[in-house]
Amino acid sequence: MDKISRLFGKKEAPGEPGEEHPESSEKGLPGHNSETNEPFGLIFALPSGEVYHFSSLPITIGRSPENDLVIDNDTVSAAHVLVYFDEKVHDVCILDQDSLNGLYIDDLPTRRNILHDGVKITLGEAILHFRDTGYIHNQ
Repeated sequence: MDKISRLFGKKEAPGEPGEEHPESSEKGLPGHNSETNEPFGLIFALPSGEVYHFSSLPITIGRSPENDLVIDNDTVSAAHVLVYFDEKVHDVCILDQDSLNGLYIDDLPTRRNILHDGVKITLGEAILHFRDTGYIHNQ
C-alpha cells in the first residue's frame, strides 16, 4: 500500500463490504473505516476463519503464549517471526527469528521481507493471510 493510501484510508478488501469476522481479536485499535466498520491497521487471517487485528508494531508471532499472535501448531517455533516497521525502507517488514521450519512469503523462502497487502505467510505448516487496511506508523 502506498503512503497516500495509508494516510487517507484502506484498499477495498475481497469479500462483501461490511463483512464482519466474529472470531476476531483486536489490539490497540485507533479507529474504524466508516464504510466497512473494519479497523485500520494490520490483519492476519488464519484458514480457520480466525482474524487478528493490530494497530501497533512490533508484533511477535509463534507457538509460545508470550507472543502477540499465538499459533498452536507444532511446526511453528516458540518465537517464529517478528513483524515490525523498518525505518530504512519505510514499510512493514517480517523477520524470521531463527525458526526451525522457516518463513515463506507467497511460497518463496525468505529470512526478511516487506509485507505487502494480500501476501500469504507460511510458518512451518501454518498459513496466514496478511492485509494492510491503513496502518500508519507513529514516528
